[in-house]
Amino acid sequence: MANKKKPIYFWLRLDNNFYKNLAIKKVRKMAGGDTMVVIYQKMMLSSLDTSGVIYYEGIYGKLEEELALMIDEEVEQVAMTLSYFTKAGLIQIDDNQNVEMSQVSALIDQETNWARYKREQRKSNKLDNVQSLSNERPTEIELEKEIEIKKETKLEKDVDVEDEKAKEDDNAKAYESLVSLFEENGFGTIGGLVSTDISNELKDFAEANNDDYREAYKVILLAIKLAVSNGACKFSYVWSITKGWYQKKLFTVKDIEASEQKRKDEKSKQSRNSFNRRPQKQEPEKAVISESEQVRSYSDDEYQKAMEKLKNLKTKAE
Repeated sequence: MANKKKPIYFWLRLDNNFYKNLAIKKVRKMAGGDTMVVIYQKMMLSSLDTSGVIYYEGIYGKLEEELALMIDEEVEQVAMTLSYFTKAGLIQIDDNQNVEMSQVSALIDQETNWARYKREQRKSNKLDNVQSLSNERPTEIELEKEIEIKKETKLEKDVDVEDEKAKEDDNAKAYESLVSLFEENGFGTIGGLVSTDISNELKDFAEANNDDYREAYKVILLAIKLAVSNGACKFSYVWSITKGWYQKKLFTVKDIEASEQKRKDEKSKQSRNSFNRRPQKQEPEKAVISESEQVRSYSDDEYQKAMEKLKNLKTKAE
């Protein structure tokens, strides 16, 4: 699988037409205009990682106060900048006081740390080649090495692109399969919020497994099966299961099954211990008969004498 998600770096590309813009030219002729241009540029930079939008959080009562705190500028100058560039059409403020920087979408650029590294490496290779050529003609071996380096660089770039594409494909397939499963098992139609929840759950478990969306899909599938088997076909029930697993750091099906087996073993052990602690049935004590109470046993002579006495008694009675 691909490595963990790479950091992305953003920047503005100001071409030579930026200061030719009539709105920029006009403001620079105003008192404090250059400061307003700097504030405008700082606001654009602050909006890079949110696609050109600065979201108002309501920390202060006024938008200009919150922006002044964010970019370390004076409130009055920020207010003047907002007023001017809004009228010029370069800034738009919606009903929720969110600020959209109109020029950012055309000026933004980005790259990952890996792309930055490769760019610097290529730059370094060019410098090395220039130094080599200035000293002497490269040998055939050196040329072969250079070709191999270029091939390896291209191969690494292709592998990186393929990994990203494979990850996106796995994500899309997992999402589509989960949507079908939810709808087929009576959870209801997938709307905007539920769709977002599915994407977020997939992303959370995938990132916990080195961007493995296939494993993330298996985890959510297991949660769906549990919900269906318990007759609780509700999205909230499924998310409560996945939330519990995530909090316990059970990110794979293997982890979840091992945890469940451990729970069953502990429960069985407790049940056996409880049985062993029950009072055992005691046998009634046998009565002990003293020698005086025991039936006396007679010898043969004594028995004969007793029988003769009995006969004599009968004869006298007759």
